[in-house]
Amino acid sequence: MQFTFRAYDNLICSLYENDYLIKDYHDYDESEKCAILRHDIDYELDRAVEFSVIERDRNAKSTYFVLLTSDFYNPASKSSLKVFDELRKNGHEIGLHFDEVRYSSGNAEWCEDYIIENIQKEAELLEKIIDEPVKTVSMHRPSKNTLDSNLEIPGLVNSYSKEFFKKFKYVSDSRMRWREDVQHIISSNEYERLHILTHPFWYKDSSLSIEKLLLEFINGANKKRFNIMNDNITDLESLIDKNNVE
Repeated sequence: MQFTFRAYDNLICSLYENDYLIKDYHDYDESEKCAILRHDIDYELDRAVEFSVIERDRNAKSTYFVLLTSDFYNPASKSSLKVFDELRKNGHEIGLHFDEVRYSSGNAEWCEDYIIENIQKEAELLEKIIDEPVKTVSMHRPSKNTLDSNLEIPGLVNSYSKEFFKKFKYVSDSRMRWREDVQHIISSNEYERLHILTHPFWYKDSSLSIEKLLLEFINGANKKRFNIMNDNITDLESLIDKNNVE
């Protein structure tokens, strides 16, 4: 499968063609044959909107998981809130993407209660930001302890629970690589329930190598930073020539 918006659209069509109902983490239980679509937003928000439009046009709902502790975007910024409004307008859920590394301390032992406590704190904060209940959490770079513990978090669905990894066939495009052929998995009809994770960051109108895509993102940061400063510094172009921003 190529990493293009068209290819993702085709994936959704393939699910329907093979009689999968597209459900979410809250309404799947009564469906014998279904797929849950999940997206982790690790680096930037913009491409999530494009994914959400594709899904809206295919009458497919999904869950977008947002990091509160990202070094790449601020979920409380005006531009981020605009993205979240678009995601919800297109019929999708916003969940918490939780990075436990943020709470690790040297050689301190992993503690289940401590992890759960901080998941709940972040979920409450995200609720205040988006002004909507947060009902689902996914883990960012989860440790083996977190994966093995089957965390039960009051008020939240844990997308990494055994429910969604044992009773569903889980497939992911992490690091821009499908470890299994997702199209074959869908068309084989071998599995009654699918749990599909994609990262919108990897997808463009045309397919790029991972090196080119990452370089484009890194090199484009200067222009994005210029545009942000231009919104905050009066007559910025009298101080710096935009053409010198590479």
